[in-house]
Amino acid sequence: MTENPVTGPGLDDAARWWRAYQLAETARDDELRRHADEGDEHARRALASWLAERARYAEAVEVIRPLAATGEYYAVLWLDRWLADAGQTAELRQRAARGDERAWEELASWLTSHRHLDKLERLARDRAARQPEALTRWLAQQGNVAVQRVGADAGDTESRRRLAGWLARMGHTEELRRRAEAGDEQARERLVLGPGPR
Repeated sequence: MTENPVTGPGLDDAARWWRAYQLAETARDDELRRHADEGDEHARRALASWLAERARYAEAVEVIRPLAATGEYYAVLWLDRWLADAGQTAELRQRAARGDERAWEELASWLTSHRHLDKLERLARDRAARQPEALTRWLAQQGNVAVQRVGADAGDTESRRRLAGWLARMGHTEELRRRAEAGDEQARERLVLGPGPR
């Protein structure tokens, strides 16, 4: 009897990838799980992705965790994203504290989307003290005025500049004045320059 080259035990890497892909496409998650439990990393990735596509994030986290523990780039990326999707912010906070920049970004985004701006401000202040350039990069990607206000309050110069420009354009001179009196140079400059684009 000849062994099936796609299902037999002696599969090469490409064949294991194809098998995992086919099992995920046909929703055969039990088989995917069995192969993952037997050490097939392609099956593990496919199963984790399949679970996440169905919003089963907590399960996806547990499936991808062993690969993330090895430092595999995409597994770490997925783990951080799915921890946020599952609302597991305590673990995200721990990972961020250990230096996982992606975990920090996912946590900051989660806090933003769930309107926990007080917690975001504490997170931003800590980041500004330890890695100000990383905070500036993340803030630059945010189009949310409330987030820019948090960044400005945490001392990020670029957020202060953006916020001051927005406040001036929107005619919020009282807040500009309060910020200028509190020592915000960007707010002080904007009060002098007026509301025009900059």
